[in-house]
Amino acid sequence: MDFQRFPLRLSGAKGLKSTAFYATLLLILTTTMVAFFSYQRNINYPLEELANRTLTVKPGSNAAQLVKQLREMGANISPRFVLAYMRIKGYDKKLKPAKITISRHDSVKSLIEKVVNYTPRLVKVTLYEGMDTFEMAETLKSKGLIKSEKEFLDLTTYRKPSLEGKLFPDTYIFSEDLPVEKILKAMIANFESKVAPLLAKSHLLSPYETLIVASMVQKETYNEKEMPVVASVIYNRLKRGMKLQIDPTVIYAKKLITGKNLSSPPSKKDLQIDSPYNTYKYPGLPPTPICNPGVAAVRAAVYPAKTDYLYFVSKGDGTHIFAKTLREHIKNIQRVRKK
Repeated sequence: MDFQRFPLRLSGAKGLKSTAFYATLLLILTTTMVAFFSYQRNINYPLEELANRTLTVKPGSNAAQLVKQLREMGANISPRFVLAYMRIKGYDKKLKPAKITISRHDSVKSLIEKVVNYTPRLVKVTLYEGMDTFEMAETLKSKGLIKSEKEFLDLTTYRKPSLEGKLFPDTYIFSEDLPVEKILKAMIANFESKVAPLLAKSHLLSPYETLIVASMVQKETYNEKEMPVVASVIYNRLKRGMKLQIDPTVIYAKKLITGKNLSSPPSKKDLQIDSPYNTYKYPGLPPTPICNPGVAAVRAAVYPAKTDYLYFVSKGDGTHIFAKTLREHIKNIQRVRKK
């Protein structure tokens, strides 16, 4: 018999090595396939259960923090596979602050791509001349630019020194996720550019005291022609040591106490509020501006009209009647009330 026609069977040590080789290869293939499908399942994990929820990626957040945030929101994903995907794509180095509403069609993969390619929505907001920080906070909150009015007030009104008066009223365009500190920085920079040079020319009072006068002028009238005359009344009363008796200062005092934006005229009870801002109770200027005046009001405070007026009463149409004496002032009040 020709034994060479029949191959010899592997046996012994050689057989065991061959079996081990194929077993190892099968294990590697199986593990690779399991890892591949697990990888695909994780990066394509549907986020339908998170639909309409907002993912907020804070400045400085890294890939691990983002994955942790998704897991805390309810996404059943394995961090190692999602982090591997982000490293392969280079997304771990491209994260940026973002605020994204999750869609019912989003997967982990598509959401991460949205974060990497995020462009914040721009919001246009107009802050009018004469707005105080309470009014500004309310407006910025309504536009979704700040989380809470208290947050804004703590950084402006209730801090020392107060930023009241130095937040220039203007039309701004901010990204919706801009930190409130940067919003304030932009407004202060605008003030430094448009108002500070004018205040530097103050010659009757210090620049800051002139800004306080300007804030009262702004709250008393929006008629630019009358502003220098209103400013003259304030200066004339200061010279004589008279109480200013400016209604908006009382309203501001009440706002500081309540922490709320108020618009109603002061009542008789309000006139008794014990506050250095109450110019019916205390002589001299209030401690800080009571609003954020525009350029015209500041100019009027720097260059007031030369008059002997000590009183004025509103006619109810944005203009005033001015008087030199109390008797004349009382007559003007009666005339206005008759109308």
